[in-house]
Amino acid sequence: MVREADQARDEAMEAQNLAESARDRAAAAEAAATRSEQGRREMMERLRHLESIVCGAPRSATPSREEQGLWPTRRQRRQRGGSDYAPAAGTQAPAQESSQERRVQTHSGRNV
Repeated sequence: MVREADQARDEAMEAQNLAESARDRAAAAEAAATRSEQGRREMMERLRHLESIVCGAPRSATPSREEQGLWPTRRQRRQRGGSDYAPAAGTQAPAQESSQERRVQTHSGRNV
């Protein structure tokens, strides 16, 4: 009879310890979920902010030189076989020789 009571008490204590451990784990999981949700909300807010910058209203009231039509857009330059980058203001892009011409000059000793 004493042995059964001791066994029942031991099992009750073990169950209590397991329940306490489960509560601790549940609290830790809840805290982690809260942090994760908060981080997700912050990231969504940042994403909306970046989308408004990229897709939203112009950065300033003054249109860019490309928007004014003074310079061709990157797409137009690429379609014409040019570079993605606009030449410096007031300058012309240097005429480029072909790689074949450069090789001929290098091998003929007239490296300019």
